[in-house]
Amino acid sequence: MKIGLFGGTFNPPHKGHERLLETFYEQIRPDQMLIVPTKRPVHKICEDLALDEERLEMCRLAFPAPQYTVSSVEIDRQSDSYTVYTVRSLLAEHPDAQIYLLMGSDMFLSFHKWYRHRELLDACTLCVASRCGADDLAALRSYAFSKLGVYVKGHVGKHILISEVQPLEISSTELRARLSNGADTSAYLAPAVEHYIQDRGMYGYRAK
Repeated sequence: MKIGLFGGTFNPPHKGHERLLETFYEQIRPDQMLIVPTKRPVHKICEDLALDEERLEMCRLAFPAPQYTVSSVEIDRQSDSYTVYTVRSLLAEHPDAQIYLLMGSDMFLSFHKWYRHRELLDACTLCVASRCGADDLAALRSYAFSKLGVYVKGHVGKHILISEVQPLEISSTELRARLSNGADTSAYLAPAVEHYIQDRGMYGYRAK
């Protein structure tokens, strides 16, 4: 059984997340693809983090296709949102599962700082989104070798799979700033997510 696992704050979920998810879904064809919003980030400070239920609902709106499942497993857990806990629970339920852990290049380049990162690397295949450039790919390969001890030939190394994904040319921080200014965000958000944010006045949204 193949299980894809895509975690993050999703604050909010945007079209860059959609591209990454679609790219790896087509590549690995998992039996189950889980989208898992974190309860609170343990790797960064996020001062304007939306409520847990709001991020869950935005993920449901952003990823409505039947092959995707939005899970509250980390939000419901009575501890920090460490990915290794989620992987352990999946393997306890499906001992023979192959787990594919999806992430962007920025997250990958700090992977050695993740809690129990060696356990994760042994238990999962890291599916890393490269930014469609030779320099970015070279940086990912260099990091994999120097920090994780994994040699990546082409786009594949032991427990590492790199694929090119066209990046969203805006950060989540900038996107929230655009929302707070009432600027057009249709190029970055699914219509249902944009409407949800606007209707609730999230991220300080005020219509012009």
